[in-house]
Amino acid sequence: MKIPRFSDNGSTFFVYLLILLTLSLSMQSRSMAQDPVTVQLKWVHQAQFAGFYVAVEKGFYMAEHLDATLIEGGNKVDAGRSVASGTADFGVMAPEEIIIKRSQGLHLKAIAAIYRRSAVAYLARSESGITRPQDFIGKTVAAASQHGGASEFEFQLVAMMKNLGLDMASVKLVPYDPGYAGFYSGAVDVTGSYLTGGLIKMREKGLTPNIIWPGDYRVRFYSDTLATTDDMIADHPHRVTRFVRATLKGWRTAVGDPAGTIDIVMKYARIKDRALQTAMFNALLPLVHTGEDRIGWMHAAAWRNMHRVLVEQGIIKQVIDPIEQIYDLRFLEKDDPEREQ
Repeated sequence: MKIPRFSDNGSTFFVYLLILLTLSLSMQSRSMAQDPVTVQLKWVHQAQFAGFYVAVEKGFYMAEHLDATLIEGGNKVDAGRSVASGTADFGVMAPEEIIIKRSQGLHLKAIAAIYRRSAVAYLARSESGITRPQDFIGKTVAAASQHGGASEFEFQLVAMMKNLGLDMASVKLVPYDPGYAGFYSGAVDVTGSYLTGGLIKMREKGLTPNIIWPGDYRVRFYSDTLATTDDMIADHPHRVTRFVRATLKGWRTAVGDPAGTIDIVMKYARIKDRALQTAMFNALLPLVHTGEDRIGWMHAAAWRNMHRVLVEQGIIKQVIDPIEQIYDLRFLEKDDPEREQ
C-alpha cells in the first residue's frame, strides 16, 4: 500500500486543512458566544449601581460569555413587572417589592442581596430634639406613599414603632416628599429619606440632620436586591450562575477600589457631579460591604422577618408558604471569591 504524501495531492490536502480550520473556528465561535442579558435598574444611572458598571467596564460579564445591557429605571418604571414580563432578564429592586409581587402571583425570586443593609432612615432637624422613635409622638412624619399602597418608609416606620411598643395613632403621617419642601419649611418634623440620596442633598445645603435608623431598632431589611424569574432559573441556571458571579465580582472590585470606581461611574452617571457621586458611593459602602459573610449573601431569617412585617401590616394578604419561594441561595453558593486570588 502506497502511503500518500502531501506532495502527491497538495490541493486535496489544503482543502481538507481549510475544512478543518473552518470547523474549528466555527466550534470555537459557538463556544465563545455571548449570551445577551438585560438588567433593569431601580433608578437612573448613578453611583448606586457602581458594581454593575465595573462588571461591564472590567469585562467580567464578557469573561462569563455574557453581553450585559443595563436599563435605566425611574419613577415610571416598574422593575418587578419588567422582569416578570420578560422585558428584562434580571432586575434590581427592593426586597419588599419581590415579596409583594410574589404574593400577587408574579414568579419573581431573589438571587442576591447587593445592599445587605437598608438605606432607609428618618431625619429630623438638628435643633428639634428628635433623636429617637419615642420622640416621634405628636409629630408630623413624612413617610406615607405619595400614590397610595405600600411605602418602604411607612412600613419600616410602623415596624420600628411596634417593636418599641409605641402607638402609630399618635403620629401624624403625611406623604413622603422627595423634594423635602415641608421638611425645609418646618411643616414636617421628621421625614423618611435615603442615606445614599436625600441625606447627601441636605448636607450639601449645610444641614446636619439627626438620623434615626430602623436597623438600630430591630428592623433589618435588605435594600437593592437582584431578582429574576422562576422560568429563567429553571431554563437557564448556568446563565444565572454566570450573571451572579460576574455581578458580585464587579461589586467586590468596586468596594476595593473607590477612586477607580468613581472614574467608571462618571461614564454612566446621569448627574455629572463627581462630588455627589463620590458621596453617594461612600454612603453605600457600609450597606454593601457589611463585614458579615460575603457581598451579596442572603439569610433565610432575614427573608422570614421581612415577610412577617409585610403580613402583620396587611401589605400582603396571602402568606407565602414555603418562604423559599421568595429567594434562591444556590447561585451565591456557587460564587467563590477565593478563585479570583
